[in-house]
This record gives sequence, C-alpha cells and structure tokens, in this order.
Amino acid sequence: MTYGFLPRNWPAFQRQLAERGLAMDDIEKVELRPTTPSGTMMDVVVTARSGDVHVFRQDEGNG
Repeated sequence: MTYGFLPRNWPAFQRQLAERGLAMDDIEKVELRPTTPSGTMMDVVVTARSGDVHVFRQDEGNG
C-alpha cells in the first residue's frame, strides 16, 4: 500500500491509526482524497476489514 507522495507522511499516518486502535493488518483499503487544488491537504479514508470506516484530514507534508 502506498500512502501519499512523501515517506515523511508515515509517522502522522501511524499516529492516526494508533489513536483509532488500528493495526496495519486491520486495514482493507486506504483512499486519499485531495481537499485543496494543490493536493497538499488530504482526506484519508481508511476502511477496516471489519467494515468500519475511519476518516481524518492530513497535510501532505505533515510528519
């Protein structure tokens, strides 16, 4: 699974997963939806294997 465009995004993504009690193995899919024309702010939609959907907003450069 790729996430965003820059590897520095992973720490922020992992923090969001931890806050929601999700492990990587719990994830069915991840969708990235740019919320600004430049694509620097993203809505991240994580669908868990359980069917639960988790949504959070993250700056593309946020690490």
